[in-house]
Amino acid sequence: MKKVLLFSIFFFIFSALGAFAYQTILIDWPSGSKWNVAYYEKIGNEAILQYVPAGETSSNWTRTLIVHSYRDSDYASTQLASILTRQMMMQNPTSNYKYYKYSPDDTLAVRSTSNYNGIQAQCEIFRVTKAQEGQISIQYIDKTKSHFMKTYAVWYKIVRDARTYSSYYMDERVMNKAESYEL
Repeated sequence: MKKVLLFSIFFFIFSALGAFAYQTILIDWPSGSKWNVAYYEKIGNEAILQYVPAGETSSNWTRTLIVHSYRDSDYASTQLASILTRQMMMQNPTSNYKYYKYSPDDTLAVRSTSNYNGIQAQCEIFRVTKAQEGQISIQYIDKTKSHFMKTYAVWYKIVRDARTYSSYYMDERVMNKAESYEL
C-alpha cells in the first residue's frame, strides 16, 4: 500500500510540473542591430510580443517582429496558419501567401502586399510552429519593399530558426532576463 501511495504522489508531482512550465522565444537577431520590445501582453492562454527597431514604437514602426503564442492549442500548424492567413487576407487581399513549408508541426509563408483600403503595403514572412505547450506564430513585417528584398535571406533565416525554450523554473533562462517573456 505504501508503494502505491508513494508512486501516486510522485506521479502527481511529475505530471503537474508541465502545468507550471515557463516557455519563452529565442531569436537570433541580425548582428549590429538593436531591437526592443514595443508591446507585450499575456491574457489567459495567449500572449503577444512585438519587437521593433530601436527608436520605433508599437504604433510607429517601419519593421516589426510579432510573436503570438497559443497555449494548449489543439490545431496543427497548417490549420492555425490557414486561419491566421485567412484573417490577414481579409484585411489586405492584394497578394496571396506563398508557402515554403507546410507541415503539421511547422508552416512558413511569405507575401508582399500593395496599398489597400488605407492599409500601407508591406512584405512579410509568416510562420506557425508547434511549441512545447501549444502553437506559436512568428511574423516579420517590413513596410519598405526594397529593404525587404535586400534583407530577405537574413530575415527568412531568423524567422525559420526562431525556437522556443521551455523550463520548469521561471528563473532558469538561457538569455538575459530583460529579454525573456513568458509565452
